[in-house]
Amino acid sequence: MNRSQQDAWKREALDMCFQALASCNELSRKIVYKGARILALRLGGQQRASYDLDANILLSFAVRTPDRNEQSAILHDLFSTAISNFASAQDPVRFELDRLDITHNPPNHPMGWNAFDVKVRLKDFNNEGVRGLPFVSFDVAAPEALGDVAVAPLEVDGHTVFAYTLERIAGEKLRAFLSSLPTYRTKVQKPGEVVRVKDIYDVSKILAAHPLKDTAFWNAAGAEFKLACASRFIDCSDMATFSEALAVTKATYESDPTLPKDIDFNTAWTNLQAIVAYWESCLILPIANPFPSQKT
Repeated sequence: MNRSQQDAWKREALDMCFQALASCNELSRKIVYKGARILALRLGGQQRASYDLDANILLSFAVRTPDRNEQSAILHDLFSTAISNFASAQDPVRFELDRLDITHNPPNHPMGWNAFDVKVRLKDFNNEGVRGLPFVSFDVAAPEALGDVAVAPLEVDGHTVFAYTLERIAGEKLRAFLSSLPTYRTKVQKPGEVVRVKDIYDVSKILAAHPLKDTAFWNAAGAEFKLACASRFIDCSDMATFSEALAVTKATYESDPTLPKDIDFNTAWTNLQAIVAYWESCLILPIANPFPSQKT
């Protein structure tokens, strides 16, 4: 398979896996879905391609089951059973679960921000002669505080799951962008990573669906942004915080081969400036979240 064929295969395999997980009612009491795939379903139409599945552990599950090894074992059983049962029920049967691995990532985060990486290996009876089919990946992050409008039902292949709303996605994506900038990485001693320009793109797509005149939406998104920042001790004064390393952000955005070309960087940045200016006018900004040891 070439890269294009691999990407197409991963989308098909991930579609099947997501439908399988959606069919498992018990998982709806353990995790909440988020990320680019949920954004695409919420917005509808043609959206940026997603090659993994993102979720958060629900706080209620983490409280009932605080041991991470036990959490991992429960999720491993639920994921494996859901995918195996769903795949075997298809007519004709195309996929079969080969193996599923869950690893702690990181093994033991000092702030308790513990997550799981899930790798799914499938057999594909339509491609039996192809060696080395890609893994399907899930990222299951640590639980976070969620606002009143953060989660809502979402239909997936005739089943109902709980997933982030557009308000929460907007807030979390701008939080995620800030978390990839140098000041925050220094604050929490986080290894360097590529600036998350995809989040700027995605927020522009949300703004197209919900212009700033939809003040109820952007007030709620601002409240979710504050909650998301607080959960990871992220500070945000004003547009200057977003503009750190602006030249790097611009270059990364314009050179990212995975971003569609319908929103150029200048448009995306102007959209971000408008959102931040609105939040300043509503006194959502500035935000300061010192570490507990830094509080006076």
